[in-house]
Amino acid sequence: MIDTHFYERLANWRRVYGDKPVRWRSPTDTFCRYAKCYFERAPETEEEKFWREVTELKTRDPLLPAPDYSDAELLQRAWMSLPERVDGTKVKRHIRVFVFGTRREYERLLRQSKVSYRQEPEWRRSFLQAFADAIERTQNGKIEG
Repeated sequence: MIDTHFYERLANWRRVYGDKPVRWRSPTDTFCRYAKCYFERAPETEEEKFWREVTELKTRDPLLPAPDYSDAELLQRAWMSLPERVDGTKVKRHIRVFVFGTRREYERLLRQSKVSYRQEPEWRRSFLQAFADAIERTQNGKIEG
């Protein structure tokens, strides 16, 4: 059963197990950026400050719910228990690229699999359904070895 809830579960799995980019910035650079903004800032009235904060709040991304670590662990165990191929399809690789890869990697996978954009939804549904079945087996305690 591939629905929006399943895609939310995959997104949660990516948030928990995905690579976290580490952007290191030196303390000196941070201080210099702060000082530049502080000294170049024009004094603002209370009304200007209010409207600036309102517009900043509007453009802020909505808060994401807390990650569901137990569900992510379940999906990870199901993915680890998957064989490389299911019915001749490289399901494990397709799932990895679909969930953790970039758009460019996914498009490259489409080209390598010789799948057209019209066939893509059905192709995607097939390997996601195989993964959903593996998750169901893992939930029921029948982990494949």
